[in-house]
Amino acid sequence: MDIRSLRYFVAVTDFHNVSRAAEHLHISQPALSQAMKGLEQEIGQPIFRRVMGGVELTDVGKRLRYHALRILHAVDDAEEELGTRTRLDTELNIGVLPTLAEDYVPVILRAFQETTADAPMVGLREAHTEGLVKEVLSGALHLAVLDLPVSEPQLAVEKLWQERLVIVSPPSSDLRGRVPWTALQKVPWITLEPGYGLRDVLFRMSLAHGFQPQIVFELTSAHALLGMVRAGFGSALVPYRWIQLEILHGRLRMAIPDPLPTRDIGVVWRRQRRLSVWARAFRDFLLTAGPSIVEQAEPVTSD
Repeated sequence: MDIRSLRYFVAVTDFHNVSRAAEHLHISQPALSQAMKGLEQEIGQPIFRRVMGGVELTDVGKRLRYHALRILHAVDDAEEELGTRTRLDTELNIGVLPTLAEDYVPVILRAFQETTADAPMVGLREAHTEGLVKEVLSGALHLAVLDLPVSEPQLAVEKLWQERLVIVSPPSSDLRGRVPWTALQKVPWITLEPGYGLRDVLFRMSLAHGFQPQIVFELTSAHALLGMVRAGFGSALVPYRWIQLEILHGRLRMAIPDPLPTRDIGVVWRRQRRLSVWARAFRDFLLTAGPSIVEQAEPVTSD
């Protein structure tokens, strides 16, 4: 039983699928399948069972994963101390919400690279919160910046900052100033598709005040959402930072719902798998730099 076989084994358990694990490891699927077959022969018992869409661990496989992680963590510690990191340890794969990919995250990432010697190659993946959680769990991403709360026991979670949300409407709308949620029952809403935290906040606040929001469009991008609002199809609940220029130039109208809703932004990573040195460095930089960047945002005021 060698280290390479254990790394291959853990990758298969992360992805629950041999093909996806092989792609992640940059090896052929037949080679990975053969390595797993050899590991089972060495142990003398099945470690996987086939299920719809992939594989799952047997009881023996679960025990092997526990010991494999302990061994690999010890090897990682030794490589880090001795300075013998592999190519994969020079990579940093980050997941981010599309609603954060235009401003906050690029600024933080640039600051990280400018203040870090020998900064790693960075892979950036955009997806909604549910998709990012799955990719962190699979091992495809080292960590992800997304909406909270995240109720996945296999993930460690740290809050980064909190965003205030406002209502944005076309210029012809009567919604302005402070508006109680009870006055929003007949508003046609444009929101993001299921899986995005902004949609969850809209439903949570509406249901808490006794009504179901009337959704006219569910979209996948902030640009499309604001475009539909400008065209007069309805209103949307969005972060204030999205619309400052739109309000300034009179293209949209803003109202402040009462009480003012917020969404929490956080970073997540897997509990059972030790972060690489670069992933730890970027996580720590996020926790330090993230809140200070958000503090530079202008205060929320009604138009």
